Amino acid sequence: MTEIDNSLSEWLFAIKKDSPGKTWWNAQSLHDATYRALRIDRTEFGANYAAHPFRLARVDAKAVVLAALPAPKLFDGPDLDWLAIETVIAWDPVHDTASVLGDPAPQIVGALSDDANALFASPRTFFQGWAVRRAQFAMQRSQARTKSWHAIPKERDETPGALLIGELGKVQLRPTEMPEHIETVGIDPRELNKAIMRAARLPRATARPTDLRRAA
Repeated sequence: MTEIDNSLSEWLFAIKKDSPGKTWWNAQSLHDATYRALRIDRTEFGANYAAHPFRLARVDAKAVVLAALPAPKLFDGPDLDWLAIETVIAWDPVHDTASVLGDPAPQIVGALSDDANALFASPRTFFQGWAVRRAQFAMQRSQARTKSWHAIPKERDETPGALLIGELGKVQLRPTEMPEHIETVGIDPRELNKAIMRAARLPRATARPTDLRRAA
């Protein structure tokens, strides 16, 4: 069997397998309820691109909005399947709560970086910030295409940071993967600093007990 045959077999196996990404792919895209939940005016320029990561679905008989991370690309070599989706968030916009499909553990979803250093407690605020950044990118790309001397910006992850899902104290933090400065949105920064210090496992000095019997 050739390398091409092996790659095709692996792709066919992955496509047939159920996954959170496949659930997102088969959900309803660009639904009016999704625009209402995100408070996006679908008549505005870039609204469809802004809403692209979000799809309406029913999970355990409950209506939720599914968000794909990273969102499949639409421009210049669009993704033709869901295999690049790493995480799917199920969001209940009524109660503004969220969970990760297939992974109930408390966690931080998304990537914190120097350019996107905000950690959010509210899924709605996180998703709205993401949608705004996507709409801005759509406008930037559209304007660049009208000027022959402008480089067309490449499609990239436009999340404004990361989303905290579950209790902060139960999340396994990785301080070495975090930017030097983090801005919290709806989270007490003191609690985050404590959690980071605990996760860093820094050395702690104490006085060694004195062996009085040996001294005598």
